[in-house]
Amino acid sequence: MNNALPEFSNRLRSITSELRTIENELKSEEITLDKTALQEFRQAIDDARLTAWTVNELMNAREAPESLLSFIASERLRRLSSMIRDLCADMEKQAFTWQSSGVQVLSDAVLVLQSRITKTIAQHPRPVSGQERDINLQVYENK
Repeated sequence: MNNALPEFSNRLRSITSELRTIENELKSEEITLDKTALQEFRQAIDDARLTAWTVNELMNAREAPESLLSFIASERLRRLSSMIRDLCADMEKQAFTWQSSGVQVLSDAVLVLQSRITKTIAQHPRPVSGQERDINLQVYENK
């Protein structure tokens, strides 16, 4: 396994370089794309990114196991906050409606989450940052 480590690291560096080249080409307006190929590429990249992140966090956990759960929770909060902002934008554009699949399930999950967040905040109050306050105002203004 130790002999394979430098070879695999070199492959990662090579793929990283290729991905940066592909990213620059995608940013160019001169390229014509196959929609299906692009969607497959996006899925593969997302899967690889998540796997790389997981492996990296496991490596970090071996060095400092007490910080892993906190980091994972923080990352989940960051990603969920981003998804919520995107969903709000979709709702503004009327990209989905009450009849859309999953909206009721999401609503139920959000109510459970809100209840748990309220309990957590009550147990550990802290000042809200300017950015968080702006996000909260946007959410409440859109109700």
